[in-house]
Amino acid sequence: MSIGWQNEMNKILVVDDELSIRDSFTLILEGKYRVVTAASGEGALKHLTDQKIDVVYLDIRMPGLNGLETLRKMKEIDPEVEVIMVTAVNDVSKASEAIKYGARDYIVKPFDVEAILKMTEAILRRKSLVAEGEAVQKETHKKTARIIGRSEKMAEIAKLVDKVAGKDLRVLITGEPGTEKEEIARLIHESSPRAGLPFLSFDLSARTPSTALFGAGTGTTTADLKKTPGIFEKVRGGTLFLNHIEYLPPELEPFKTVDTRLVAGSNPAEPAERSKEVFDFFSEVLVALPPLRERVSDLPLLVSHYLEKFSEKYGKEMKDVPPEVDEIFSNYDWPGNTEELKCLLERLVITVPSDRITAADLPIDLLLKSGGPYGKDYLSSYQDIAQGRTRTGTAYSAEGF
Repeated sequence: MSIGWQNEMNKILVVDDELSIRDSFTLILEGKYRVVTAASGEGALKHLTDQKIDVVYLDIRMPGLNGLETLRKMKEIDPEVEVIMVTAVNDVSKASEAIKYGARDYIVKPFDVEAILKMTEAILRRKSLVAEGEAVQKETHKKTARIIGRSEKMAEIAKLVDKVAGKDLRVLITGEPGTEKEEIARLIHESSPRAGLPFLSFDLSARTPSTALFGAGTGTTTADLKKTPGIFEKVRGGTLFLNHIEYLPPELEPFKTVDTRLVAGSNPAEPAERSKEVFDFFSEVLVALPPLRERVSDLPLLVSHYLEKFSEKYGKEMKDVPPEVDEIFSNYDWPGNTEELKCLLERLVITVPSDRITAADLPIDLLLKSGGPYGKDYLSSYQDIAQGRTRTGTAYSAEGF
């Protein structure tokens, strides 16, 4: 996705207590950029709190909050905003001091029209090059998400993901707790034209305030204003995965205008009546993930994948599990789905002293619930633990997952 250095979204804020100066900047910049103005430092901070500003032309000498004080507060609100100080000849030393506080440059009154245009263009071009460099760096990274499994159900999901990834449709991913909802959302992002832009995952709850999504300004006075960026501002232009959308209220208007790919997740296959409108809005495409117990043929691939991942993470060379462990895993119903499997294998890679996980290393609750013969075979060994004895060479978690 190409990012143009000059576009209609570039917004310039002009801050000066003199109307003639504000009007002059507006005449020079309007048409090329969106120009907003403020007559005071307090007013400038309010603008910066309420909207995204790219470049600020800030007068250094103003009543109330002066230019240096305003600059410092601006950088607290938005560290990335570019500020150019506007100064008279006798205040050049103060303008130079402003560079220490984060100002990009300064211009001296009376200013030259071409100088303002060139300075604005140069700053915006630089910001764009930085953004493009970050995007290219992200695009060159190897994809981190993929579908693990060759079962018929997962093959159908893989085809659906390939089909919808390039289309800017809202996607709803449903499935039991522990299924790979976030992984599928990330795969959709990494296979889309937005792959070079941010991907964020956010878990909603009954206590999530709307400000967490869309941000807010705080402070009892204008001078104390602080901007709290929301998730949408952080993921600007990329993909946002909102999990547990059953907690969203049905006020959906703000979601209709965001420049962000929306992928949603939910545990229930059927929405509650109060959230039906929310589900309908997000489910332009529906991806229904099967529980792990319905794709047992994928277990060996998943086990190998997680063993390789955690072996690398913890510096161990773990071998594939023996057939009896494969059988135990296949007979277990995995109520926590792939997340339970992942957590179990990570714990075992850390705690098992050898390079291979055996049936004797598995939690007793998994052995007993697997329905196979191993639960009975190892029950007597675990009874030793209950009596205060431990088995040699065995790492064990009595709680399981």
